[in-house]
This record gives sequence, structure tokens and C-alpha cells, in this order.
Amino acid sequence: MLVYHPKSDAAALAGKVYDIRSDGAPVTAALPGHREADLAVIGGGFTGLSAALHAAEAGANVVLLEANEIGWGASGRNFGQVVPYLRHEPAHALRYFGPDFGNRLVAAAASTPDLVFGLIEQYNIACEPRREGLLFAAHSPRALRQLAERKRFWESRGVALSLNDRAGTSALIGGGAYFGSLLDPRGGTINPLGFARGLARAAIAAGAAIHTHSNVTELKKTHDRWLLKTQAGSVRAKSAVIATNAYSDGLWPGLQQSIVPVRIHQLASAPIGENLRGTILPGGHALTDTRRMASGVRLHADGRLHVSADGPRFSRREAADETGASARLLQLFPQLGSITWNYSWSGWVAMTPEEYPRLHQLAPSLFAALDIAAEELALRHCSAGNLRSW
Repeated sequence: MLVYHPKSDAAALAGKVYDIRSDGAPVTAALPGHREADLAVIGGGFTGLSAALHAAEAGANVVLLEANEIGWGASGRNFGQVVPYLRHEPAHALRYFGPDFGNRLVAAAASTPDLVFGLIEQYNIACEPRREGLLFAAHSPRALRQLAERKRFWESRGVALSLNDRAGTSALIGGGAYFGSLLDPRGGTINPLGFARGLARAAIAAGAAIHTHSNVTELKKTHDRWLLKTQAGSVRAKSAVIATNAYSDGLWPGLQQSIVPVRIHQLASAPIGENLRGTILPGGHALTDTRRMASGVRLHADGRLHVSADGPRFSRREAADETGASARLLQLFPQLGSITWNYSWSGWVAMTPEEYPRLHQLAPSLFAALDIAAEELALRHCSAGNLRSW
């Protein structure tokens, strides 16, 4: 569930925090009766919606089933950064997977911002896209050396990144005392719930059928088709994609056990004064740092500061650390004086043990995508037309 202040529903909260300028979610309804399809998709987040969109555009008869609302899970609750990286540095991926698959994985992640912002432009998605770049700040000298190595890696591939010293980093942030930073111009930020809704509209326009409040309770092979059952209907399809990520349940044996669900927490402030807004991340960058903990900071168009916060990682308890988040922000931006938090929400993300995304072929013509980064990589995978077994 999504818990925040003041009381409202999840879509209304995300609409306020992400300042959506759109008509809201497309009109959908629960699955009525039985449908035949080329491709059935389970899950209405980025991965499932991208699969539905691109398959429908390729001529497939597509039915997508979502247990709640479009973007209800991690796709509608995340921080909104569009990042051209995996969680590990590229050199690690090359060692782990070898030069062939490692390079393909690194390249797929690097192409994600172009893909996402390209989809936004192509389908005129109202999700407040900004692409001024992402700022990665070094919390230690060792971390700064790692960022310098990242710069060398990408410059050897023709990508120019900016490595900044202490003073340059402080100027880009508007404060702070980091050892340095790396500015990557490829990345940016979006309104993630608006992006999910826009993908849904595009998929519907391409001919896909999207049914919300349609929880899949059974998935089994019958002859040469996959049969998906919900409380009020069923779909029989040549191929199926499970795109439930951290919200996977026991629908497919072992899938839920292959991930570690981790709870993430976020906070959004009351709008800060006009005179202060120009002093905080003045270049429009989103900030994160090299610590392995919640460290994201962004400033929304309406003046709200939005941060990823600490809190219980493995329980359903909704308890973002407002005190810690305030202390961190005031270290970065003492000019704020004080911070009022208006919204607090959380949700589950999927982690794999090796911290790499997983794209599974669970059975002939049955696929699944898992891990945080799998959302972005699956966008790439599906858009490239790789689910052609329908």
C-alpha cells in the first residue's frame, strides 16, 4: 500500500508529488469474460506496458492484465531518474558476463535514456521530462577515483562526461561538501506515473486491450496456448510475459523466490520559496551520491524538494526517516533553514542476488523480467521486437 499525508488515494498523491499535467489514467475496466490473444502480459508497469505497446505495433493481438491500476507498483512510485547505468560499473559486467554479453548488457543500459525520452517525444507523453543530466557526487576520495574510471571508460566509447572538483561540485549542487562529482549528460528525470500512463495510452491506441483490477490467479499451459485466469474472466494466448517484478507472487513456481524485495521510501516537501529555488541544483540536475544508501535529491517544477529516504527495508511498515532526510538536506542546503514534509510514500523494488537484471524464458513462449534495472532493460528488449514468438 501507499501511505502518505494528507490522506488520499495513490493516484492523487502521485499526481500532486509529480505534478502531472495530463488527463490522468486512461479509462480501463476489469477483464470481462474470455479473450483470445497472441500475447498476454501480466503487470501494468513500465515493462508490461512497453511489451504491450511494441507487440501491438508489430501487429500482435495483445491483452494486458493489471491487478490494480496502471503504474500502481514501482513504476508509479519510483524516484523518476532515467539512468544510463547498471548498478555495477561496466568493467564488472565485462568480467562477470564476458566481453560479448557484458558489452551487450552495458550498451542496453546506456541506451535507456535515448529510448525513454524518444518514447516520450514519439507519443507526446505528459510526464515533465527533463534531460539536463545526472550528477553523481563522490562521498570519499576512493569514490572520486571510481567516478574518474567511469569517465575514462565512457570517453573511450565516445561519450563525453564532466568530472568536477570540490568547488565545481558545490556550484552545481548549490552546496554540499563532496570530494567531487561526475556529470552525465545522457540521463534525466521524468514523472514516472505520467510516463506509465502515457505508455498505456499509446498501447491502447496501437490496439492493445488493457484491463485493470484483473488479478491473474492461475497460469497454465493448455495444448499450445497459455491460459490466464482472473476472478471474472480468462485469456488464452500463444505467448505470455510476467512483468510483476517485486510484486510477483506464487503464480509461477520459484519466480518470487528468485528476488529479494526491498522497500524504498520517499519524501516530498512543501514548495520552497521562489527566492530559494534558484540556489538549489540550479542547472536542473538530479543529484545522487556514491554511498550505497538512499541519496537521491531533485527539485520539482512547483518547488517541492523530493528525496529518497531511509526507512525499514524488509517490512511493510511505512516509516520514512524524516529527521535524517531533513538533516541531510540542511547539510547540503543550509539556506533552507527548515523543511516541511508534506508527503511520504514507499513501495517494493526487486533485487537479484548478483544485482543484475534478469530476463527469463521460464518455458517456451513464457518470459519474465526482474530487478530494478529490468524495467529499463525490458523497455529496450521489448522495443527491439525480441518477443516475436507470438
